[in-house]
Amino acid sequence: MQKIFVLLLFSLVGQLHSQTLKGILTNTPLQGVGDETELSKKAAKPMTFSYTYSQNKSIQNLISIEKSSIDTTYIEKYGTKYQTTSTVNRPSSSTDYKDFEAKKYRVLFTMNDKDTNVKETLPSFNWKLVNESKTINGYTCKKATTTNTAFNANQSIVAWYTEAIPVNDGPAHYWGLPGFIIQIEINKNTILTFDKLVFSKENTSIEVPNNSAPELSYSDYLKQNSH
Repeated sequence: MQKIFVLLLFSLVGQLHSQTLKGILTNTPLQGVGDETELSKKAAKPMTFSYTYSQNKSIQNLISIEKSSIDTTYIEKYGTKYQTTSTVNRPSSSTDYKDFEAKKYRVLFTMNDKDTNVKETLPSFNWKLVNESKTINGYTCKKATTTNTAFNANQSIVAWYTEAIPVNDGPAHYWGLPGFIIQIEINKNTILTFDKLVFSKENTSIEVPNNSAPELSYSDYLKQNSH
């Protein structure tokens, strides 16, 4: 019986490595920083990304048309709304790349015509599994929570993952749960949600992304942009 289980396990792993998972990821801002800030229409507009997982690597690419702009927003005080302007900073290109075997993470983006290329160790998360579930885009998902401290962040994270997809990955740099992370909620400000997930038998080659910027560690990136 044990031999049969081992053979089935190796068969499943072999099938997974010869398959490709593709989908669409939507990044939806829910509210601005602070209780008094109302998001403008441009700031509240979701961003969409393509996603591919194959051969223990994954890549996420911005596919919606984005650009930074000045937009009108409102601040409410004492029951009165005051019109003001704000800069909506959005990348014109953005890529997240994970190599799970090498434990490497890379994020590349172009903001205001300037390229950035950051290469780091793939972050790990101390997930707490919660006895709660719900259905998201047709998948039965279980809940997990953590605090994201990667890249100098301090964010409360709620993740919803499904064991129906045996891929240990998720949006952006998130991963490490016993199933695929369908949705991430960040500080109740942003929701990242996968949709249109499809397995195919093709063996997609995922190349290491690059752009015109030199590779930087995150600490060097901070130093470069601190003044």
